[in-house]
Amino acid sequence: MEFHAVICCGKGTGLSPFSTVRESGIPKALLPIGNKPMIEYVLEWCDQAPFRAITVVSDSESNAAIEELLEKYRSKRSKEALVCPIGTVKFDGDATGEILEEFIQDIENAGDFVLLPCDFITDLPPQVLIEEYRNRDDEDIAMSVHYLNKFDSIDKKNLTHYYTAYSEDQHLLDIYSKDSVEQSKFLELRTQMIWRFPNCTVSTKLLDSFIYFFSQAAISIIKKYIGEYKNQSITKMVRDLARRSWRHSDQLGGISLFTLPKECNFIRADNIPAYIESNRYIMKLKAKEQQQPAQAKEKGAATVGADSVVGENTQLGERTSVKKTVVGKNCIIGNRCRLTGCVLLDNITLQDDVVLENCVIGQGATVNSKARLTNCNIEGGYIVNKAFQAKGETLTNLFIAGQESETDSDDDDSEEYDSYEDDFDDDFEDDGLFER
Repeated sequence: MEFHAVICCGKGTGLSPFSTVRESGIPKALLPIGNKPMIEYVLEWCDQAPFRAITVVSDSESNAAIEELLEKYRSKRSKEALVCPIGTVKFDGDATGEILEEFIQDIENAGDFVLLPCDFITDLPPQVLIEEYRNRDDEDIAMSVHYLNKFDSIDKKNLTHYYTAYSEDQHLLDIYSKDSVEQSKFLELRTQMIWRFPNCTVSTKLLDSFIYFFSQAAISIIKKYIGEYKNQSITKMVRDLARRSWRHSDQLGGISLFTLPKECNFIRADNIPAYIESNRYIMKLKAKEQQQPAQAKEKGAATVGADSVVGENTQLGERTSVKKTVVGKNCIIGNRCRLTGCVLLDNITLQDDVVLENCVIGQGATVNSKARLTNCNIEGGYIVNKAFQAKGETLTNLFIAGQESETDSDDDDSEEYDSYEDDFDDDFEDDGLFER
């Protein structure tokens, strides 16, 4: 129990229009996966360790709702997990590097800590990562966790790619954002790094999980330069720590790189395609656990597949079919509706003869009769007209303030590129823990 876990809950730009980026949205950490808030999967994962303490970091707007969820979660934790307290911290900064500025005094001399996103699901126990970190080289000051995408249905364009340079002995050497490389039209590798690590590898397939283990030695180094990271990302901070292994005449302690085993599953629900796939993954697990024989049903009754789940107080009309779909609470589904591969949040109304395929429907939305939607995202509260047909559309309400807020966030994401003109002060696109 020597680790303090810090869970970062972002606004969810990549999950708009369902997150609080839009006025009708809900906090990203509370978006349901398999009808359970996504942050609960991270909390349950942490409780397997357990950690010394868990701190959930969120913006002020989302803090009250997240605290309410945590209160319910605390009440159902096992006695063994109760020794690990869960607290919350409000954070309204724009860059993830500012998180450590908030925590630096509290975590200094308090043991090692691990930084986690709020949106990952994995079947790999935390003990595997902890043991890997404990077995690192003595001079290593941190560990960065990476993974390979195993879900073919997630388009590569929707994944956050970096050019990741690492050594033969699995140490992180450098990180280059894909956008900066495409903008400059070439990948610039430092000569100093090549001289010291001539057999290094640069990968575009490795994905950053944004799970980082930091030692007290790393905290001491970060504290010296904490002002430099006020408007920068955790990724830039990790990159600069990794560069210590080749930037200086004496090889200083660097960052070990751990790639998750191919046998395990790992997914981050930080964009809509990944969010849909996360729901499907959970539904597959539930279907395997149940494995109940098909039961006889009344004539004309709705059909719900084993790979689907329907929330409490939800009404299903006659001859309605639900396959590979998650339906939230307090929904009204009309007669002869067909739902395939969809995620429906709470309090949704579907009138008769609605056909939905691979859609996400926000809470409180209404889809009128005979509408047919494929690969669409419907914002919460939106009303879809009768017999409306669409494919690949995102239908949103005309909230001007919300649109302005979303536009500003998108602009912030795209403004910063990594020039690599110098060793320390160059820009780096944010890692997205507080944006996507």
